[in-house]
Amino acid sequence: MVGPRLTSTLVAGLLLLLPALARAQTEEQLERIRKWNPHIGEIQKPGEIQKAGEIQVPRGIQAVKVVETAKCERRLSLVADALFAFDQSTLTPDAEETLVVVLPEIAKAGKHPVSIEGHTDGKGTDEYNKVLSEKRATTVKQWLVQRGAVAPSTQVVAYGKSKPIAPNQKPDGSDDPVGRQKNRRVEVVIDTCG
Repeated sequence: MVGPRLTSTLVAGLLLLLPALARAQTEEQLERIRKWNPHIGEIQKPGEIQKAGEIQVPRGIQAVKVVETAKCERRLSLVADALFAFDQSTLTPDAEETLVVVLPEIAKAGKHPVSIEGHTDGKGTDEYNKVLSEKRATTVKQWLVQRGAVAPSTQVVAYGKSKPIAPNQKPDGSDDPVGRQKNRRVEVVIDTCG
């Protein structure tokens, strides 16, 4: 049996070691720490740093924005990049992580009428974007219908690039990828007065 004095000495030693582990930045420093205490196990190394200019794709709850836009309207706006690959209307394997977030929000609304809107960014023709936005909204509707969240008669509206919520271009006329990402979305619209 380990005595209380030895236990407290071990705990104090570990507490002294933790800051050193947090500060260890080079493999040489990590090796010195491992030699000092071979029982420490594997030390986690920092991951790759995101390159400048890359846009992170939100997933799960970060990809869903709940907006009360009018007296009788509640919008659940889903970032399309969390649901679909570029230029596609088939759900990605990770899409469910985001879609499950809207299920309790729809359930909270009760029996109010729901419609599903598709929106795209400003790249491509009006007709192409309208078709893509309709396919994406229909895919989300089908997923929600399969889970009993909305009725099969739920209306789908394709807006394409006609209702942006952010600029597709910067003031100097260059491409604005962050703005375009915000515009690529599917919105579940709940008529809270209906």
